Amino acid sequence: MNASVGRWSVLIAALAWVGVACAPAGGGAARVDQSVLAGEWSNAGGERLRLGADRSMAWEGLNSAVFGGFSCPGAAAGRWSFFSPTEDGSSYADDAFTSGDTVSLATDDTQGTCLLSAEVRRDGQGLNLCLVVDPDSSCSTKELLRLEPAPQADRTSK
Repeated sequence: MNASVGRWSVLIAALAWVGVACAPAGGGAARVDQSVLAGEWSNAGGERLRLGADRSMAWEGLNSAVFGGFSCPGAAAGRWSFFSPTEDGSSYADDAFTSGDTVSLATDDTQGTCLLSAEVRRDGQGLNLCLVVDPDSSCSTKELLRLEPAPQADRTSK
């Protein structure tokens, strides 16, 4: 093999590895309709997030599912809505939005402010949620929440 070709092969392999290593866990952003998000989301650590079709929301034990720390209650209820970008580059959450790739999770807690967002992503295993306090953060694979399969109705006759 020509030495020049060998060096190029090593360089290309190294760049490909860096590209994969630097890609965020959970894959790329996925714009979804609100009906797709309704259900129970969880991870192997036992953290749980329920998103209702009526925009209700509840969570349990999300402390280790949030990258960069979490100062919100261990269990909470509230509402969820999609964010939408504005012309000036910022974004806001509104119940009128029926699709998106970032979700606002707002608690009913009147004792303080708990700001949490869920970035909707898609990878080889399907959709997942990356919970973040800081929008410039990302998740590790163990922090990602995945939609649990819907329970099957009992089909046995009685």
